[in-house]
Amino acid sequence: MIYAGLWSRLMAHNIDLIILLPGYYVISFFISSNPLLFALCLVLSLTYEVLLISFKGGTLGKRMLKLKVVNKEGNQLTLQHSLLRSVSKLLGAGTFFIGFAIIELNQQKKSLHDMLSRTFVIISSDN
Repeated sequence: MIYAGLWSRLMAHNIDLIILLPGYYVISFFISSNPLLFALCLVLSLTYEVLLISFKGGTLGKRMLKLKVVNKEGNQLTLQHSLLRSVSKLLGAGTFFIGFAIIELNQQKKSLHDMLSRTFVIISSDN
């Protein structure tokens, strides 16, 4: 397995944000409360990520960059496993993004949420 590093994963994340931006924009027309707007955008983001990772092996951004999220056996994640991984990303963000920066500090390029959910992001040839 060839593990995906921080910069390719960050680029995939940015592509996903561009894809989700119209959804955020539409939600903002109907919601005036900032906390509720944040919560709904977070739910949209988590739903997008969980569904695409569990059914396609990666979000559209990851798939465009030929990245794939797999479990320790190299298989696609289940819906529950994908949900665990996505929710645990909040811890990585809650540590002032140190949970993401550690990707470059280990050989398997694992972030905090990868460590907690026992997943890997690999460069795939079969996207």
